[in-house]
Amino acid sequence: MESVYITGRGLVTPLGTGLPANEEALRSGKSGIVTIPSFVEHQLTSQVGGLAQEDVVPNFIDRKKLRFCSPVGLMSVIAVEEALAEAGFQKEELPSLRIAIITGVAASSYHEIYAGTATYMKEMKLRTVSPVIIPRVMPSSAASVLSLAYGITGEMYDISAACATSAIAVMVGARLVQSGAYDLVIAGGAEQLDWIEALGFNAIRALSTNFNDDPPSSSRPFDKRRDGFVLASGAAYVILESEAHLKKRGGRPVSRIAGFASNSNGKDMVVPDADSSRDVMLAAIRAAGIRPQDVNYINTHGTATPVGDPVEMAAIESVFKGCDTAINSTKSQTGHMVGATGAAELIFSSIMLEKSFVSATRNLEEPEDAFLWADLVRGTHAREGVPMRYALSNSFAFGGSNIAVVLEKV
Repeated sequence: MESVYITGRGLVTPLGTGLPANEEALRSGKSGIVTIPSFVEHQLTSQVGGLAQEDVVPNFIDRKKLRFCSPVGLMSVIAVEEALAEAGFQKEELPSLRIAIITGVAASSYHEIYAGTATYMKEMKLRTVSPVIIPRVMPSSAASVLSLAYGITGEMYDISAACATSAIAVMVGARLVQSGAYDLVIAGGAEQLDWIEALGFNAIRALSTNFNDDPPSSSRPFDKRRDGFVLASGAAYVILESEAHLKKRGGRPVSRIAGFASNSNGKDMVVPDADSSRDVMLAAIRAAGIRPQDVNYINTHGTATPVGDPVEMAAIESVFKGCDTAINSTKSQTGHMVGATGAAELIFSSIMLEKSFVSATRNLEEPEDAFLWADLVRGTHAREGVPMRYALSNSFAFGGSNIAVVLEKV
């Protein structure tokens, strides 16, 4: 089948907007986690989050179209604009290309639905409800906004698989390119920070609550003092391109999608499963045509939950123990961007492959004893000069969706 390359990347994360800002933050150990005023206002037990810049308005979006854009749509356009620029495409040429859009949003805009409903219930008059609320809150909003912004008429739809959402969007996009259906696919996802979504995670006691007075210390993957994950917002998109189209136009790839696999645990709605996590990593490695010892770096799902981290590490140990593989969790810096996080971590992995470094897991002060076998990159700054050819990125989601993607340096 056709080889698939990443030729463009775009990021809006709590670490900053754009590839340079995110690379600098990964190298320096910067945290993007802060106190979230709406969480404080609504007296949530967890009052911290990773906050991306959600309200930047792209200057080329028509004002009439802009009213349909929620923060998810706005962040998506900003990220895709950067990805297209890195890939070397002009906006004007996109409608003539064989290109599709596959996005993902896990669960955004609850508060817009809540606000619209509350306004209506107060006066019981339809005129009080925004006529654009449905286009703004529908799960496929980001895909639709991108189609409108760029005049793209190929396939366009949204995928939702909780924390695995945008990584699976990339996988589906890669399959479309492999099959020859499209030369190019814009793939990724976005998520806004929503206090009502946070309320639900508070209710099941999944979020960190012990570090409200010290937000940068709250996301602690693999550390003995971890007490839950930290919600975050962001957007992350890649341009996937066939080898034939890339050669025809003389473009430059930044990473190759070497292999991927997805499965489901079929056992529990919220508790991950070591067997299915192991199986999906092995399947992705086989698809890439390599061995576990060939993988130089693993970007873990690493959410910092008391239950999830040991399950993932047990799965990684069963595959990689004895291998010279650096391991980290970038959620220690960004928090968990839910629908955007899989694609964001693929891009982080791509940056590290390209630049030969591995970012440190922030706040990893005392690893669990069961994790001491692993080469967990720790400290305040990245490990530089790491020999890199292959990287593996994991996303394991609520509901049981799992995905692992292998990237190859080019």
